[in-house]
Amino acid sequence: MNKLLSIALVALPIVACTTETIYKSVPPPEGAGAEAEESTDNTEPTPTDDTAKPKSPGAASKKVEDRCLDGQDMDADDVDVSTCPPIPSIPAEALLGKKKISLGAWEIGTTADGKTYKYGTLSAPSTNPRILSYDDGEVSGEVAVNAENLECWAKGYYRLRKMLQDPPAEYVALHDAGFQYRFFQFQTDLRNGPTGFRQISSFQDHLVKWVTVINAKGVCEQPTLTKFRDYAKGELKKRGLPQPDAN
Repeated sequence: MNKLLSIALVALPIVACTTETIYKSVPPPEGAGAEAEESTDNTEPTPTDDTAKPKSPGAASKKVEDRCLDGQDMDADDVDVSTCPPIPSIPAEALLGKKKISLGAWEIGTTADGKTYKYGTLSAPSTNPRILSYDDGEVSGEVAVNAENLECWAKGYYRLRKMLQDPPAEYVALHDAGFQYRFFQFQTDLRNGPTGFRQISSFQDHLVKWVTVINAKGVCEQPTLTKFRDYAKGELKKRGLPQPDAN
């Protein structure tokens, strides 16, 4: 009897135990936008040196619009915005330290039809052409914005976002003194005629006109880090405010 039982046990097929782990994708929180993508990978990642190490505070949450110029020289004549998102309908706020700072609206000096100083919002990035809707209190309307204007605006806008992550001490001092604490994304298109702004400029005591220029040859001229620093130095001097300690 014992021998028969042993034979029966040996003949019993051996079945390996398996478990199936089901990962339920969680929708991104409302308002998270493109940065919060739904995961479709149902496999658990294998820990690596990179995933095992704790990341620096805020590194994972840094938005694509604030890292798309990482590694580029902010004093170069030009930057590559090919990895940056299309510019939004209205410039998004940025951080200056822990403070939020407004980057204003889109402002074009002279439109293709000869009208001047229009500012407002752009149609959605998915539209083509993108339309600038403006209302200056007296005149309102819409105007199509060409690809060169959009690219030049993008270069100035993303440079500013990048510079504000490590701003010149002179601008921090100016801002902390209560001056020039917000921006406007101004663009001069010299192909459409003169508009009066060729470099970073101030409007009254609170606004920085962040000026990009498309020159007569169609080349986009952008603010650089040195130009930003020099502008802020000049504003401090004009107001009799102390310059930051060079040390």
